[in-house]
Amino acid sequence: MIGILCAALSALGFYFSMGLGDQWWLAWLAPMPVLWFAFGQTKDWQAFLVAWLAYALGGTSILRAYGGLMPVPVLILSLAGPALSFAFPVLAAKRVQQSFGAVAAMFTFAAFWAGLDFVSSFNRGGGAVASPSSAEIGAPFLIQSASLVGFFGVTFLLGAVAAGIAASVATHRRLPAVIAVTLLAANAVFGYARISQPPGGTLHVALIESDDTVGRFHTDNEDATFKAIDAYAAEIEKLRGRQVALIVLPENISRVAPQWRGAAQAKLAMAANDVGATLVAGFNTYLDGAQRNVSWAFTPNAPAPTTYMKRRLVPGLETDFYTPGPGPRVLPNGIGLEICKDMDFHAMLRADEVATHPALLAVPAWDFDTDDWSHGRVAIMRSVENGVPMARTARDGLLTLNDRYGRIVSRARSVGPFTTLIGDLPLDGRGGYTIYDRIGDLFGWLCLVLGFAATGLALARPHIGER
Repeated sequence: MIGILCAALSALGFYFSMGLGDQWWLAWLAPMPVLWFAFGQTKDWQAFLVAWLAYALGGTSILRAYGGLMPVPVLILSLAGPALSFAFPVLAAKRVQQSFGAVAAMFTFAAFWAGLDFVSSFNRGGGAVASPSSAEIGAPFLIQSASLVGFFGVTFLLGAVAAGIAASVATHRRLPAVIAVTLLAANAVFGYARISQPPGGTLHVALIESDDTVGRFHTDNEDATFKAIDAYAAEIEKLRGRQVALIVLPENISRVAPQWRGAAQAKLAMAANDVGATLVAGFNTYLDGAQRNVSWAFTPNAPAPTTYMKRRLVPGLETDFYTPGPGPRVLPNGIGLEICKDMDFHAMLRADEVATHPALLAVPAWDFDTDDWSHGRVAIMRSVENGVPMARTARDGLLTLNDRYGRIVSRARSVGPFTTLIGDLPLDGRGGYTIYDRIGDLFGWLCLVLGFAATGLALARPHIGER
């Protein structure tokens, strides 16, 4: 009965903080009931089952966005996989606590959870989209450690704080809780110090989106495409005299056939020239022998747009229609180009920023309505890791401007008619120069090794003691 209650309490915490949840503070508390139960007088299978059940049930918040859209096997894997990545560290921490004590257990859980979170991010379908670290985007001062070691550093802190307090309550020893609170305080102090840095300048940016103004995505329809382009051009025209330097439209506004691609690009180029701004707009078209999801970047008076082809595609929904392209691409004015799901893949984004050092990222996107904040905050984590601001315009999602620290400067919800969000995006040098950019995924590999090593030693200790 106690195990069921602990699973329910943790599940509620996970449900409302991770996935589609938005209560960031609950992510620090959610693992505690399960860990307290595991550190008590329980069998291994009970601790593992309670932990797995809590995380799997907590993860069901994603069904509000993806239920009915994704194949059932994919949904099952999306719930069961992360739950295993949580349950195994809980079981490992239980074994380590029995062999080496509470402090060793808290660090084992933190390292193992962070290590498995890191390894899971290399899956080709979702990347880091399921990482519990994304829950903390709502508190920018708590996620600046991502600029040091990557997003899994935030996962490590979530695990260490929760396990330390749970271990102290379960064993009546103060030291784990003292260490946990000290880690949390040190992380907060570092975060406050980092985000207090004043920006070096700003860029006046406009994000424009309409959920209703679209063409056809999988068939050629010239009338529908030009109707959508003309509507966006009319909205862009309203920015004349507003001193906007960058305009970002959403992903995949329409399919553009090669025979009238030049005419479509000419209309968009004229709109950019009239306002005197760089325009980044998402479409799909046939290029280099395949259908591509692209963004076109029009800079004033340039002879032709710069084309970026999306590299990471949504399984099924996009992979059945489009072919990934090469990358990265950065404009001469420092604007880096990415599209929606590209931002889910931390290793690719880090490589992009280190290679190109953009001043900011312009990201056309397309979300699934109710996952607006959930998916948007995954992209924001890439900003923190690599120290690069972002302008992101999502259909069925959010229009957001965030600085290099992950702070939201301006935000609006997309609706059926046109929404235009205008704001000053803080700039401060170029991206790709954080400590994480320099050391890469070293901390993630270290966590994984420490997690396995501690677990292995704990499993071997009883045999050593019998000698």
